[in-house]
Amino acid sequence: MRRGLMKWLPEEMPAEVLDGRVQRLQAVMREDGLHAVLAYTSFARPAAVHWLTHFTPYWSEALCIVPREGHPVLLAALTPRVHAWMREVSHVGELVSAPKLGPAAARWLAEHLPADARFGVISPDALPWALSEPLHDAFGARRLVDATESFRRVRQPADEAERGLARRAASIARAAIDAVPPGARDTCALAAAADGSARRAGAEEVLLRVAPDLRRSDALLRLEGERALAATHAVELSVAYKGVWVRLARSFARGDAPPAWAAAQDWFDRAAATPASLRALAEGRLAPPAGHAIRWTLEACTGLQPLSVVAAGEAGQVVGAASLPTGTLCVLSASSEAGGQHWVGGCALAILPEGLRRLDRFH
Repeated sequence: MRRGLMKWLPEEMPAEVLDGRVQRLQAVMREDGLHAVLAYTSFARPAAVHWLTHFTPYWSEALCIVPREGHPVLLAALTPRVHAWMREVSHVGELVSAPKLGPAAARWLAEHLPADARFGVISPDALPWALSEPLHDAFGARRLVDATESFRRVRQPADEAERGLARRAASIARAAIDAVPPGARDTCALAAAADGSARRAGAEEVLLRVAPDLRRSDALLRLEGERALAATHAVELSVAYKGVWVRLARSFARGDAPPAWAAAQDWFDRAAATPASLRALAEGRLAPPAGHAIRWTLEACTGLQPLSVVAAGEAGQVVGAASLPTGTLCVLSASSEAGGQHWVGGCALAILPEGLRRLDRFH
């Protein structure tokens, strides 16, 4: 029996938006000769299944099967006692209890699809062996194909519902970074302020990394215990709001900022100003300021991970895609070094028909 979304979700994520996403994937499946697409989900790899069904497992794992026709089927390792909750927070056609995902998936596919059906797997190298082995034993490599590119073709551009959630996530992240005390002396004070602000605003997940001393390095570190903050330091904040992730970063100085920061910030703002400037960056045509060594990454959601690197550059070398379609949500991150002065920055962007929009700036 199919259930709808939670009563408080329709305005932000209507059922018809999720149906439209599934139908876009099904159209590509027919073009590619696939009878079903399989998407694995866990706390570490939630993005594809959440985008299709609005479900995130949090403390377990699941497999979403999208047939060529009809609604997605969710095979969940979670016990039946939480199925009522799962039906309320997801938009699927069938919910199957599957403590052993691999054998259950092989059985469902054999029972419901033609004997010669071909199945596409999103990011097959990310499948746990306990799930992958039963599928290969049952169908062989010929019938199991890589559907990563098929999914990538429909995952971006983002729809308006996702862009709305991204704007909210970015505003939460911006306010959380603004909440960091200007004179913070240690990572505990920084984390308490940023995490507390984001959680109170409704963030589901808040991940912090800190460069504690920009005089020595711009390397962003996970918080493990308390560390002192030097006069110049940086924070990177990744925030999830209803399954949509953004990432921001900012450099802080107690007292006057190093002179090199202004040039690095100006370069970054120019890169994030227009679709043409972002394209110039991705094609290696946006030169760094004189005397600066700059590294940058451009990330977007294209598969199982909430954010994946689609292009990166360092010392004039660029790797990855040179362009993203209009409507894409992405994150630009950069670090700079000039004369021993390090700087870190990052922002969330939407590539819109009318231009590039910085989601971390309030409008």
